[in-house]
Amino acid sequence: MVTAEPTPAFDLLTQPWIPVIDLRGERCEVGLIGLLHDAHRIRRIVGDTPPMTAALHRLVLAFLHRSYGPSSEQAWATLWSAPQLPRAPVDNYVADKRDRFDLFDPVQPFLQCPALKGLAPSTAAKLVPHRAVGNNVTLFDHTTATDKIVLSQAESARWLVTAHAFDPGGMKTPYEKDKSSERAPCNLLGVVLVEGATLKETLLLNALIYAPKYAEPFMTYAEDRPAWEEPIAPMPQPDSRVGRGWTDVLTWPSRRILLSRGVVDGNPVVDGVTLTPGVRFKGKPVDEEKMAAFRQPVAANGKPKADAPMLPVRLSPLRGVWRHSVELLLTDVWQEGRSRLRPRALEQIATLAAHQIIPRDAVYTLRVFGQQLDKNAAVVEAYLEEQVPAPVSLLRAEDQSLGALIGTAIALADDAGAALRNMERDYLKDQRAEPTSGLDLAYWPPLDRTFATFLRELGRARAEAIPETDAVAIWAKEIERTAQQAADRWAEGVPAVERNLLMLGKHHGDFLRRLDRLVSTFHREVRNYITREDQQE
Repeated sequence: MVTAEPTPAFDLLTQPWIPVIDLRGERCEVGLIGLLHDAHRIRRIVGDTPPMTAALHRLVLAFLHRSYGPSSEQAWATLWSAPQLPRAPVDNYVADKRDRFDLFDPVQPFLQCPALKGLAPSTAAKLVPHRAVGNNVTLFDHTTATDKIVLSQAESARWLVTAHAFDPGGMKTPYEKDKSSERAPCNLLGVVLVEGATLKETLLLNALIYAPKYAEPFMTYAEDRPAWEEPIAPMPQPDSRVGRGWTDVLTWPSRRILLSRGVVDGNPVVDGVTLTPGVRFKGKPVDEEKMAAFRQPVAANGKPKADAPMLPVRLSPLRGVWRHSVELLLTDVWQEGRSRLRPRALEQIATLAAHQIIPRDAVYTLRVFGQQLDKNAAVVEAYLEEQVPAPVSLLRAEDQSLGALIGTAIALADDAGAALRNMERDYLKDQRAEPTSGLDLAYWPPLDRTFATFLRELGRARAEAIPETDAVAIWAKEIERTAQQAADRWAEGVPAVERNLLMLGKHHGDFLRRLDRLVSTFHREVRNYITREDQQE
């Protein structure tokens, strides 16, 4: 007698739970299979928060790698040129794994630890940083421990995935004795995603050549597998290890979690969660993490500290991630003694463009996701997301002059910002007064769009084989204008009593003269890096 397989309680393959925006701009939710089948009709995945968006992309990339590979550049090119992702590979992959994608499977629920069922569940708010309770209250919400929080099954699936990637550190419910947990791995870096015109393009642009038997990508081995392919459910005790490969890192089980189900108004919900320490990552992020940029710390003289390990580029709530554009976009021509490393997808894109598989004049977008924790790494203070243009012509550049040009442009912005701060500091010192405004807030955020234009113009100049003179001139002019406007607003906001008007004018004038010198120095220095007509191909 043949018995039918039990129907999944919540099938992540087919039931809607991943939030997307389609090409018409409409929002909806889809399952994993539908997401890949219709990726050419979808604009992007958009989570409830930037960390969720990053975590969902990482999960989907692992699912794509196990379904499609691609195991070679030719296989990648075939997927890229096809109007849509073929259905057969993903259907074949899940044929014998459907139970692994059941959120409430009794034996091995998706990304969970059923052995935790002996512990009393906490409120479901434990999964959601801005609804956290107890010792981990946030700035966003004032939920109390007595509040009854319930999540839909789709919501709980999204927050489950996000928790493994971004859960803060601190004290967790202990299974036995160990209740201290490190922050989940993605808290340590800005997660970089290359975005194309459709989700199909985005996924492929971030899909590295994946051939574990041949150790591709780097530090990926034959035993690599995502968390849902583990032969047995995880043990409840905390663990620590290095990664087995790229899909292992993408689905790293940093927590032991078990969702608790209930019913509200006849609808199944998640009304509790047990969350304990999971697997501590003991690998080297610079070797194993592919969706991040890395750089050596800089010494007081502005040069990289030669013996220091490279650290991931992270987001700052105020100063744009574009200040790290050299690390994000450009290759380090020095293989030995390199001081920076860009996300691996960008290395691959540069190669694919050189082989004429993708357009050399394309301009993609880098989206960088992260969150800021408090000083104890236990409380989420801010969600962060930024974007930077990624012209393929810049990704392909291998000359040091381009890095020097962009670095000099960023240094001008830094120097002008420092001059603004010095103006206010010197004035307040003379007046023995308290700070009156946030000069950084008036100066830095407007430069995000200005720098994006600068990068696009640099990319256009490289693609058209013309000097970068116009891009450089526009950048310097905009820095000067933005800094002057910030200084003027600051001066207008200072209480204008008679005794300090003279001093205010003095410091404002000193700043303008300093700014003029900075811009003049920039133009002299940057001439050394602008491509001359006789250097063009």
